[in-house]
Amino acid sequence: MVHSPIEEIKSRIDIVDLVGSYIRLQKAGANFKALCPFHNERTASFNVSPARQIWHCFGCSKGGDIFQFIKEIEGMDFPEALMLLADRAGVVITREDPALRSERNRLLALMEEATKFFEANLAIGLPLGNPIAKYLHQRGLKDETIKEFRLGYAPDEWRALSTHLAAKRFTSAEMEKAGLAVGRRQTRTDTQTNADGYDRFRGRIMFPIFDYQGRAIAFGGRVFPERDHEAKYINSPETPLYQKSKILYGLHRAKSEIFKTGQVVVVEGYMDMMMAYQAGVRNVVASSGTAFGIDQMQILRRLCDRLAVAFDMDIAGQAAADRSIQLALQSGFDITVMDLGAYKDPADAVRADPVFFQNAASSARHIVQFYIDHALRLHAPHTPEGKRACERMVLPVVASLSSELERAHWVRILSDLLRIGEDVLWRTLARLRSGSGAPQEREVFTDSQHTPSRKDLLEERILGMLASSPTLAAQYLAHLNDALFGNDRLPILLHLRGKAALADSARAALGRIVLESDSMLESITDVDGEFQHSCHELQKEYIKERMGELSAAISRAEQAASPKLQELLLEFQEFSQQLSQLNT
Repeated sequence: MVHSPIEEIKSRIDIVDLVGSYIRLQKAGANFKALCPFHNERTASFNVSPARQIWHCFGCSKGGDIFQFIKEIEGMDFPEALMLLADRAGVVITREDPALRSERNRLLALMEEATKFFEANLAIGLPLGNPIAKYLHQRGLKDETIKEFRLGYAPDEWRALSTHLAAKRFTSAEMEKAGLAVGRRQTRTDTQTNADGYDRFRGRIMFPIFDYQGRAIAFGGRVFPERDHEAKYINSPETPLYQKSKILYGLHRAKSEIFKTGQVVVVEGYMDMMMAYQAGVRNVVASSGTAFGIDQMQILRRLCDRLAVAFDMDIAGQAAADRSIQLALQSGFDITVMDLGAYKDPADAVRADPVFFQNAASSARHIVQFYIDHALRLHAPHTPEGKRACERMVLPVVASLSSELERAHWVRILSDLLRIGEDVLWRTLARLRSGSGAPQEREVFTDSQHTPSRKDLLEERILGMLASSPTLAAQYLAHLNDALFGNDRLPILLHLRGKAALADSARAALGRIVLESDSMLESITDVDGEFQHSCHELQKEYIKERMGELSAAISRAEQAASPKLQELLLEFQEFSQQLSQLNT
């Protein structure tokens, strides 16, 4: 019988389904494996156990249950993870816990209320008589798309939104912290509305920016109607909810299709993203006019390994040095470039010919091929000057490729096109990779923990087998000598006997040990024999360890002429005899 909301949530949510909605999992025996979403790696070390409903990464040592996964991947505290998973599981949290009314949740509620306010303003009047809706229709957006992305309008008034939010019992401080109000000065009471503050967004079409879960966390605002001396677009500032470097516009809608297809189409602006999505290209996100950062790359890398760029590529001559392209290549993405022909941007292409844009997405060229084609249009490859120009445009991109096999492929193609020896191109590549910060063939993550000894590994193997096999536990658990186990693992042994609760660190260690044991047991036919052999070897390692300690103690006793010397020598001799017997 389920006794708590936490247990009920765990009973309704399968960890494989949950983790699999964020990263690409592959079956590996009884478990699932993936590239870890929490550190850079090229070999999958992230494991999920459906039988035990736990996950663990053997690279960065993070692990836990569904709650810990959401806390890590969403950057949430426990109350927020609880509410998210409760909503996913359809579990109603009825008890009013003060921890659930955190500042973050207050700000999220405020942003939702602001989104509804802007939506209501856009919906006023019939579409034909609404100049805002008419403008959006002229730009190519359909009513369904406008509603799906929750577009709205901020009235051209100084305090329209602030007044509305104050009536909903939000404070001026909260409005300012959410980035919706500016110019607030201190007041005598927190709940007093300060008339000196004003709305950040006024007279603008509002584009809500959503987090991964689809919650409004920021806004972009386009001035409407046009006004002189005002920026065409303004965006929310950085807030406790919104860090621009970690957000991709439209990802909350596109993530499922990105995961399904293994590819993401990246465009620049809000309109580009919505128009592409409306045209049927559902695996599309927008960078919002900024270069990609490492955080955004990592988010997308969890979902896919192919990235199609649909930027305005008139900067192609200098884009080989563009940091975002280098980051994407170094992150292991297979990058392609969409050819938009004579169209200025994706929004224009979709508005004129939706089918053209769909075809452009499916027939995008590899990033290196794009630069080769561009270089050959600009320069004559048969002249020394043309060869040098083509080399300068193309080789920096080739140098950023993470795979040596890929680099070899493009070196051969470029060698044939330019009629230059491959060895010449390889020397240039070596200089670029050594001096430009090009990726090295290594893991980014380094483990600072000590290297486990053979005794450590044997202890973990025995504990893992006991935890994984009820048969072994019933036969051997009560008879193991506690002295054989070190201080780090003795609490786990006592826990398996039902005599002690585990601290968080020990619980995480047990999760890792069990996952390793599950994988090991799949390949073992004689489990009982393997267990007895491991116990035999652990006894030997324990004796060796004690003999080492006694040897050091004997040396100190000899130097100090201690009366305990004879006792230590006898103990050393006894352990030596035991070791001899175990070795026979």
